[in-house]
Amino acid sequence: MRSMRPIRPRSTVTAAAGGAALATLAGLAVLAAGPATVGAATTPSAQSEYQASLKAVGTQGVHFSSVASQGGVTIRVVGDTGASSGTQTLTVKKGSLAEQVSARVAGSTGYVKGNATALHNVIGLTSSQSSKYAGTWLSFPTSNSALAELVSGLLNSQVSGELQMSGPYTYGTATTVNGQRTVALHGFVSTSSGSKAPVLLYVAATGTPLPLQEVTNPGSAGGTTAIHGTVTFSKWGEKTSVSAPGRSVSLLKLVPGATSGATSTTAG
Repeated sequence: MRSMRPIRPRSTVTAAAGGAALATLAGLAVLAAGPATVGAATTPSAQSEYQASLKAVGTQGVHFSSVASQGGVTIRVVGDTGASSGTQTLTVKKGSLAEQVSARVAGSTGYVKGNATALHNVIGLTSSQSSKYAGTWLSFPTSNSALAELVSGLLNSQVSGELQMSGPYTYGTATTVNGQRTVALHGFVSTSSGSKAPVLLYVAATGTPLPLQEVTNPGSAGGTTAIHGTVTFSKWGEKTSVSAPGRSVSLLKLVPGATSGATSTTAG
């Protein structure tokens, strides 16, 4: 998600070599502003509304569904966050090429499982390793800063961080998301290249101002260079509990170079 940002595969922007950390697909964005006036009433500033939405998120669980496209590559991610565990499934498509990766975190251990194409192009395993371990859960300690990106954003405590954007903030055009009226907030996020991309965050217009949808580069179709993505949030407050797989193989044993920040290993 960019908010639960999808893992960025080699074929999209930059390769993840050996055991190097996988960067996120995009860095998104937000514009800014001051208070708006409707008739004689003064509404909160866009920045205040945004801060209220982050406060509303707190440490709640949420279901998320995202789709992002860039340069002919489409990435779809569906997942759920939890207090101490979470899960997501990612599918990358470019022409006839299909890469599928499942990721989960349970306690202090992260797990990924993918088809051979994904293990090679997304995780960075060799061709022989990818064929051998296709469909096998690969484990790693989340204390390993290089590999932790693989399961970033899957815990309730990380959700508000995934929604971070910079100002100035402005109001956008209100719309309806899944039948619910929203308030649109413009902002920016920094991309991996150091540039900034605009973002629209839609929050509930009535009741608790929880985020309902986030759109990166609104108006873009995900062309050669521009990234376009949409993340939809639902089931705020859900309770997710994901168990560790019955068997896994240590990813650190397959990519020994990815040991930056590791304090332990997972046997497999």
